[in-house]
Amino acid sequence: MQDNIENNLIVAKFEAGEDVIENLNKLVDKYNIKSGFIDMGIGMIKSLRIGYWNIDKYDELDIEDRSELVAFHGSIADDKNRFHIHIGVARKDHQLYGGHFFSGIADPLMEVKITKFEEVKFTRKYNAKSTLNELEIK
Repeated sequence: MQDNIENNLIVAKFEAGEDVIENLNKLVDKYNIKSGFIDMGIGMIKSLRIGYWNIDKYDELDIEDRSELVAFHGSIADDKNRFHIHIGVARKDHQLYGGHFFSGIADPLMEVKITKFEEVKFTRKYNAKSTLNELEIK
């Protein structure tokens, strides 16, 4: 992984074979991100696991072969549920798939931009009505 920061904007390039969540965790730790947004990601990904929230659980889908990223964004909170990321990918037949991002491997690369907040604080709190760990903004 290559990465750098300027004015609380972090840019990173994930190399082929690198685990996306592992690299995001490294960035959060390295730059001490307590709250932020994953603004965008481009590139390609394989061994992808995504989900669709179906009231009380995720319906999960695995996509093993390489897919083109068309959307990758989310939030980072100072919580055990650190990331909430959504993803959209295009397959070689130009079909689009998307949902909640669980895991994936950069292949051959991903480029990511993160905005780090200093004053705004994010945590997550369970909401029994929605059955979700929702973002709390302080």
